[in-house]
Amino acid sequence: MWTMIPSLQSLVHDLQGCLTDPSFASQCQLLLGWVMCSGPHTLYHVAQTIQADHEVSRAQRHPFDRFYNFFSRAAWSVVTLGRQLAIEAVLRLKILGPLYLVVDDTLLHKRGRHVFALGWFRDAVASTRKRVATAPGNNWVVLGLAIPLPLTGCFLCLPLAFRLKMPGEGQPSAAALAREMLEDVAAWFPHRDLILIGDGGYANRALLTDLPERVTFVGRMRLDAALHDPRPPVKRKGQRGPQAKKGPRLPKPSEAAAKADRNGNGQGPWRWQSIRAMAYGVTRTLQVVSYPAVWPRVLGYTPVQVLVVRDAEGRMGDVALFTTDPARVPPWVIETFARRWSIEVAFKASKQVLDIEGPQNWCEGSITRLAPWVWLQQSVIALWYVTEGSALPEAKEVEELRGPWDSKWSLRHMLQVLRRATLNATININSSDPTALRQSLRTLKNCVLLAA
Repeated sequence: MWTMIPSLQSLVHDLQGCLTDPSFASQCQLLLGWVMCSGPHTLYHVAQTIQADHEVSRAQRHPFDRFYNFFSRAAWSVVTLGRQLAIEAVLRLKILGPLYLVVDDTLLHKRGRHVFALGWFRDAVASTRKRVATAPGNNWVVLGLAIPLPLTGCFLCLPLAFRLKMPGEGQPSAAALAREMLEDVAAWFPHRDLILIGDGGYANRALLTDLPERVTFVGRMRLDAALHDPRPPVKRKGQRGPQAKKGPRLPKPSEAAAKADRNGNGQGPWRWQSIRAMAYGVTRTLQVVSYPAVWPRVLGYTPVQVLVVRDAEGRMGDVALFTTDPARVPPWVIETFARRWSIEVAFKASKQVLDIEGPQNWCEGSITRLAPWVWLQQSVIALWYVTEGSALPEAKEVEELRGPWDSKWSLRHMLQVLRRATLNATININSSDPTALRQSLRTLKNCVLLAA
């Protein structure tokens, strides 16, 4: 058995009220087993890592049923666990002001006739601008909290809420599932303003219709979006018919950029403005055309602020952004939308570092809870490292071995620190008990054999 270090134990124990005592014991062991597992993260391999003090043969009935049952049968809820972790994150990080939420979906590859909710979905990693690739698996919509990293200008995403998108026609869309999670988080924090950040796939009616006043959306807009002036024309005296709710057509974002290109004197509403904004950890010089509009097809007659953004160095194509708060200035909109990249980094880390696609589960209970549990443990590890782990002596030891291509805030680096601290807590060379020393050596030997 592995020993949980005190700084991580205090955070994990704050989540104890969401689980029964047996489930909480399994949760703690699974967390350490997942962290210390050095091979494929199947549940059998993780369970072998948990009980690394003795070897278990597949020829006999293995004593790992309770770890399988933790996902398929145990009495705990993903929503309740995510809510408690969200509250802990806000309290421990002392977040003031609005909460920045990011939403996106990702595909976890799976195969098998009996896998629950298996379908063919778009594979964002394999797709290109000209070709959409699909693959079998479970499609998850994830909502996370974007938190700033100290002294970097970058952000870290803590996944907190999850919905499984079912295959087939007539099922809720990703945007509709995102709206359900947004309402859950709004109920968790009834007195906080929320800023939701999403890509173009979430800029639709299913998510944005009748947003609460304390929720602001920042997202991407189509370059050919049909926009109108938010100021309706004044109704003439004696004119018949109802009062118009929108003004005349405005240029599409692509047309607004073309108008600004033709504007040689830099005067008038259609002109490029040079601004500086912090995006992806770098202060960039960008060209912006901004104007108020309404987008009837998506937001009805709610006014929005539209931005057409162009990279001054020409490395990226034009991008159209918008926000439901027209009073926001362009640098704020760009810097806020840049936080969306943090959830992409979280998805990549969960697949490459935590091997979230490794478990070969297939039943409904395991499918609906195992992947969210792994993401929640990823949030636990990140929250522990930001608040406590980065100050440990093991963090300084690992940082000295870090290459110039790595980051001290990457999940891989966090796991290296946590593994080293766990080994130091479990295998104590100063122990006066020879039996404990022999058991520690057996644990270390079996871990090496499992990694081989």
